[in-house]
Amino acid sequence: MTVIHIGHLFDTEPDTAFMRQDAAGRDLFSFAIEYRMGDARWAASIWAYSHEDAEARVKAMKETLALCGQVYCEVPA
Repeated sequence: MTVIHIGHLFDTEPDTAFMRQDAAGRDLFSFAIEYRMGDARWAASIWAYSHEDAEARVKAMKETLALCGQVYCEVPA
């Protein structure tokens, strides 16, 4: 994943593929996260309500992240 910083576009809404709503109808946004392992940089994405919420989630991950197991499929709700 390549992260491109586009601060000048923060006044616009993200594309719909990077927004969704929770069960209560609150907007969630996709955020990129990055980590290093050896000489490589890796990335993933998380959903959060705001930039501050995303920062709080990353902090919680640093403190409590654990492997749950390999994903084999997803079953639609």
